Amino acid sequence: MMLTPNPARPNAQGNPKVLVVDDDPLMRRIVAQSLERASYELIEAESGPAGIQCALQEHPDLILLDVMMPEMDGFEVIRRLRSHPMTLSVPIILLTALGEMSEKVHGMQLGADDYMTKPFDPRELRARVQAHLKRSEQYLQSSPLTNLPGNFAIQQVIAARLETHEPIAVIYFDLSNFKSYNDQYGWIAGDRLIKQLGELIVAEVLRSGDPGIFVGHVGGDDFIVVTRPEYAEALGHRILGQFDEMIVAFYSPEDYARGFIEVVDRLGEMRQVPIASLGAAIVTNELRRLEHPLQVAQIAAEVKRYLKTLPGSQLAFDRRRG
Repeated sequence: MMLTPNPARPNAQGNPKVLVVDDDPLMRRIVAQSLERASYELIEAESGPAGIQCALQEHPDLILLDVMMPEMDGFEVIRRLRSHPMTLSVPIILLTALGEMSEKVHGMQLGADDYMTKPFDPRELRARVQAHLKRSEQYLQSSPLTNLPGNFAIQQVIAARLETHEPIAVIYFDLSNFKSYNDQYGWIAGDRLIKQLGELIVAEVLRSGDPGIFVGHVGGDDFIVVTRPEYAEALGHRILGQFDEMIVAFYSPEDYARGFIEVVDRLGEMRQVPIASLGAAIVTNELRRLEHPLQVAQIAAEVKRYLKTLPGSQLAFDRRRG
């Protein structure tokens, strides 16, 4: 795997990242020459496994993927990328020399967004890359801290599943006492806590067994998982348990042993704020009809308010009938 220097996430500062996965060094060079005028940060991987590893480490904005490669072909790469929450929505353009339309259709069915047949016109490649990057930016609005899809993508996913009336469970994860932690330990520590929470959620989601599961970052300390009802409770409890183990390292031994930190409130009074905890509010359509993402969010907000009254990390369902 060959990587260009990459100290920062591209959408926060710098140019969009384009990952080129192709075993042919000449083809990678042709792609690089075709795109250099468009000011992209190009990352190269010479095999399917290297491409997957690079996609998970580098968080590219778009992937140009060869189909015919030894060891692992492009179709298997698509399957694996589309099964991981971090690469679920990254645009993939297939670069193929295959003449059979059925092969191209197969790639699209697996999750590719577009394809181009070799040899291609550099102008067309630049145009397609630009178009997919623009749509991806509008769709994802991903968090620069966690690289997870943001509010627009979350609403689209929930709306699409509600339209099909399939069983759905939406888990809203929300930190309690995070602001006080952020004030006491600083925003760098706060960002690190949010990032590791996102990584923890993704790791548990990958173990859930639900192939269609979705993870999003609403913003701040709020995360969402969209899954099926039969997976929700066990997944929620696992994440809460992992969080309670993780949070120990974010406090000084003295503060954690005490079980609280002392902060000054807006009135200048000293308060004791408990160790940060995680709440999981679960909303499903098992007992009531859900019709819109806003309705789901409103129900979840009510459950989260209830969770805020409970000590420690807790999980709660909305079990009201509609």
